Amino acid sequence: MKSELQEDIMKDIITNNITNTMKNAGKDAARKLEVRGAILIGLLLIIAFCAVPAVSAGAYTGDATQLWEFKKNTNFIDTDISHDDTFVVTGGVIPKVYLLSVNGNPVWEADVDGAVNGVSVATAGMYTAAGTKKGGLYLFDRNGATLWKLTLGDNVYDVALSSGGTYLVAGSDDGCIYLYKNSGEQVWKKKINGNIYGVSISDDGSIIAVGKREFEVSAYDLQGNRLWSKKTPEQVLDVDVSPDGSVIVAGCSDGRVYVYDREGNLVWSYNIRMPVNGVSASIYGSYIAAASDDTYTHILSEKTRAEILKVPSLAKVRGAALTVTGTNLAAASDDGTLKYYALPITYTPAPEATPEVQYPNQPTVPATAASAVLEISSAPSGALAYVDNVYKGTTPVVVTELTAGTHSVTVSLDGYSSYSTQVELSAGRTTSVSASLAPTAKTSPVTVVTVIAAAIGALLIFAVGRRDN
Repeated sequence: MKSELQEDIMKDIITNNITNTMKNAGKDAARKLEVRGAILIGLLLIIAFCAVPAVSAGAYTGDATQLWEFKKNTNFIDTDISHDDTFVVTGGVIPKVYLLSVNGNPVWEADVDGAVNGVSVATAGMYTAAGTKKGGLYLFDRNGATLWKLTLGDNVYDVALSSGGTYLVAGSDDGCIYLYKNSGEQVWKKKINGNIYGVSISDDGSIIAVGKREFEVSAYDLQGNRLWSKKTPEQVLDVDVSPDGSVIVAGCSDGRVYVYDREGNLVWSYNIRMPVNGVSASIYGSYIAAASDDTYTHILSEKTRAEILKVPSLAKVRGAALTVTGTNLAAASDDGTLKYYALPITYTPAPEATPEVQYPNQPTVPATAASAVLEISSAPSGALAYVDNVYKGTTPVVVTELTAGTHSVTVSLDGYSSYSTQVELSAGRTTSVSASLAPTAKTSPVTVVTVIAAAIGALLIFAVGRRDN
């Protein structure tokens, strides 16, 4: 009896030991799995971050927001936004030009002699230009009335107005570039041969960009002197000059976007891999929109020199236009749809270390007996200048054709306090305003890297704490 009892006790002890050992082993395994799981999550977060372009918080966040849509039974070919972001113009296969407010409300529509290839609108909608497939070059007033019409060759491919509408440049299949004043007076005509697919002009009219079907992009000054010319691997379908005139962008049939500085140096390029039908640059070339056959408008960043956003359409996108600061986009597509978006990006000012550059070809137009001239400069330069709340360009800028009397002047630059003043202008005289901009306090931005690093640290601390328990 005693030996049997002892055997039973020994069996119970052995069974309990095995059970406890298995339980402890299970707990240890679970703890190890928790630690490994935490580390795995951290590694996955790091891998996910590395797959995303490194853009600091506030530079780009999320998707574009469609604000409105305008639709017609046509194929839209081009679009433009006025320099003060108050009007949007478009045109297409149907021989009409459409002007809309920045809220998407139709303002007027005007008949032309053929399909519309190119459109442009000046500040406050004072002037609207259009070029047609029948060689027509049109200039309309703010009410849609035709101020004048000319015939240039058989096909006017593109048109562009300076910000105030003082100058109008056009490119034609007759191999000529034309520059006109808004009065209809021809300033000059340059024969460069080939088909001029794209033209653009800076806000102040100091530099003109030209893109040719014959694999070439070039730049001219206001007097018609060629500043430089560069060959491209494929046809140049469109060009754009940044509002301040510092950057020239070319979109090509091979899908590449080329970015040149004012002197013609290739700064960077990007390959979309599908034909680029239209391009638009914000101030300083900080952001570039590229309308493509792949049904997207691609938003490129100068900071990353890569694509940061794709805005989808339902058909090939023919025309794209950015506002001066690059925060809004108009996109015109083959399905007869014009869409207007708010982009999830922030305006990027010029680098503080960039010295002020004086361009000898920048035009200065003398005041007439009936008008006054206002010269606006700032330190640092490259600020947005407004007269009576109307955008006039970037500093230094010369504003002409102002009426005598009191006018308000506002100068603003991101990262600096705005400058505002009242000036008294006299007819036939030039008045100067110099704004000294004070930098605002800067806060350290919370970046994606910081957030992910904090998350990984928290996970690892949690895992180690669990393991110690």
